[in-house]
Amino acid sequence: MPLQAGAGRAPLDIPDWPTTTDGTPLAARVLVLDDGTARVALVSLTIICLHRELSAAIRTAVAEATGTPPGNIVVACTHVHSGPGGVFHGSLEQREATAWHVLRASAVAARQAASLQPARCGHAADHVPGVSRVRRILRRDGTCVTLRRAWPQYWGWATDPETVGPEEPLDDLLTVLRVEDSDGAPLGALLNFGCHPIPDFFGYAADLVERTLDVPCLIFNGCSGTVDTPFETPMRGKTQQEQLPILGDILGYRTLELFARAETTDALPLAVASRETFLPLHEQVRQHPGFRPDVWPWLLDEGGFPVTVQALRLGDMALVTTPGEVQHGFGARLAERSPVPFTRVIGMADQEVGYMLWPESRARGSYEADLDTWALTAKEALDLLLAAAREALGELAPRP
Repeated sequence: MPLQAGAGRAPLDIPDWPTTTDGTPLAARVLVLDDGTARVALVSLTIICLHRELSAAIRTAVAEATGTPPGNIVVACTHVHSGPGGVFHGSLEQREATAWHVLRASAVAARQAASLQPARCGHAADHVPGVSRVRRILRRDGTCVTLRRAWPQYWGWATDPETVGPEEPLDDLLTVLRVEDSDGAPLGALLNFGCHPIPDFFGYAADLVERTLDVPCLIFNGCSGTVDTPFETPMRGKTQQEQLPILGDILGYRTLELFARAETTDALPLAVASRETFLPLHEQVRQHPGFRPDVWPWLLDEGGFPVTVQALRLGDMALVTTPGEVQHGFGARLAERSPVPFTRVIGMADQEVGYMLWPESRARGSYEADLDTWALTAKEALDLLLAAAREALGELAPRP
């Protein structure tokens, strides 16, 4: 059967939050694809992070609305910092209210996306410099400093003789999925890019695309744990509000360009595979005074995070989900070992588990390695995720 697709979008409508503080939309966006053999649904949410109970509830609602098996539903958030506190900040009542509105909007968008029609789909990708940068800076003594939010003590890093440079290469590849009807008219769009959206240039870019194409544009972050915006307050004299249209226009217009360039087909084989793994807690979390048992009431009893890694194949492209904020270089290591020709990561999926670094990076210290800033998992967490992702990818496309 030729490919069928549907897309939907619904505002979150959280009280006192008509938009982010950057003025960008807060929304749930859903894309459903069906090749006659498999049906998949992708859910993109403009919130800062997810809790596993909310992700599970969203999967149930989207499954009921679209007829998609729950295991074939990807739920991820953009990691927007200028929106509501989500399910981790504020009082219990505020967190529960936010979760309810996110769940309701996801169900509304899913019902819109359930109206499938014959479709064509394809992707295009290109490098987009100047929108993201590696924020962990390697020093000659083997340690790292994190250049984040223009902390004054790090303003001189570029000219400091002890600076070696960014800890790892930047992956600035923007991937865009084009979904159109049988006549070539747009049905939906998807952008995937690894960044920390401060300010919310993700939402700015998606809004630009939606106003131009008049279809939902899903936003998926990538490996966001060790990157940030290239210029921050007050660096280069730009405030965050002055950055927003610069970064948003760059990302939005490049998304439109790649959307136009994408070659589509109605014969797009779909497949989904997943692997369960367990990310144990860092050995010091139990004694750490900053740990919040109200956020993860089950975490200490379970001793870590049970997580599901999903691999979704769309023709010659694979999208692999990871929870939390993984080190930026994770995507490159995974792609090198993937049997699918073009493999990208969807980060911030399913649940928040904090920052995850490779053991050698964690040993260099700094912000992402600090228990005070949610370096909650043991040093082997990324290796466990990589192994699970490779197994899932191998099921989608076993090597000859």
